[in-house]
Amino acid sequence: MIRRTFMKTGFALGAGVVAQGWANAQEPGEEFRKIKIAQIGVRHEHASGKMSTLKMLPQYFEIVGIAAESPEEQKKHQNDGVYKNVPWMSREEILAIPGLEAVAVETEMTELIPTAVKCAEKGLHMHVDKPLGQSMEEITRLLDACRKNNVIMQPGYMYRTNQAFRLLLRAVRSDWLGEIHDIALDMCRNDTSPGFRKWLATYRGGGMYDFGSHLVDFVVELLGAPKEIRVFERPDPTDGLSDNTLSVFLYEKAIAEIRVSLRKIDGFSRRRLACHGTKGSFVLDPLENWSRDPKTKKMVPLNVRLTLDEPHEEYRKGLNELKIPPFEDRYIGQLTDFAQFVRGLKENPYSYDFEWMSQKAILAASGYIEYP
Repeated sequence: MIRRTFMKTGFALGAGVVAQGWANAQEPGEEFRKIKIAQIGVRHEHASGKMSTLKMLPQYFEIVGIAAESPEEQKKHQNDGVYKNVPWMSREEILAIPGLEAVAVETEMTELIPTAVKCAEKGLHMHVDKPLGQSMEEITRLLDACRKNNVIMQPGYMYRTNQAFRLLLRAVRSDWLGEIHDIALDMCRNDTSPGFRKWLATYRGGGMYDFGSHLVDFVVELLGAPKEIRVFERPDPTDGLSDNTLSVFLYEKAIAEIRVSLRKIDGFSRRRLACHGTKGSFVLDPLENWSRDPKTKKMVPLNVRLTLDEPHEEYRKGLNELKIPPFEDRYIGQLTDFAQFVRGLKENPYSYDFEWMSQKAILAASGYIEYP
């Protein structure tokens, strides 16, 4: 059975603004022992971003090395600014570092599982980028290795620490919205590069597998395992990329629609989430916003419209228009949590069973497997 326990996010409030008190509360104490961590892989889309974030957290991590997938990849990336002052090594040298405790696995998606299994067998805790794998057999093999070696394995699903997503979970868990019946999520982009499209077309489900996996993971966290998953696709006839997809998750009473289109002009800003229940609704539009206010230089807040048929805690009856300041970095919340998990200062709320179910839903939503 999937363990349905989730992160508890605290919100400091003021005049229609949800303040970012949660991140500040995560600062380590003076006794925090830094975690020796290395990165394996530079080919994943998020590889440079994860290294950049690790460098932003010197209070948690001591970065001891990086390994590329091949000598050619190392040559291609070794002068990238984000990897400056990080020693380049082979994978074998990385895994032999004395005192190494953790690894960020940032390889090509096809290599994530084989690499992570080797790290798990070494007893190394891992942040593994997404999506984890292309078959349930390899997912099971990884999770079994993690169980056997008591390893923390944190997938790179970034909305697990997005403050607006956490607020929606809080609302649903507290029954503010009543019985959920309708969820619509959109993960758009505008991808025209022939090289990128050719690469992504090698993965079944294309955009749904790569980008929609973030939203599938969240829907499973919010509502649990669906009773049925239906997939609709309109691949591009010129390059075969599945770039216009819709996955429908059917529950006892709720329907969740996850759409990924890679053809939308200004697609990134068209990403949105709408959740409706019998007693309220929650709309986040867009999902993320990484622009900065030209005057304050601070990140532009996330916009949430929370509508309630009765007041709950600090939220009034009717429409609540909220401004939620995001983290100053996309991955900092998750990697901060990872450090806390490793040191036992915070319990990892995502069980191995949950990870298995989440990945099963991702593969089904992408057309890899039938569900149920």
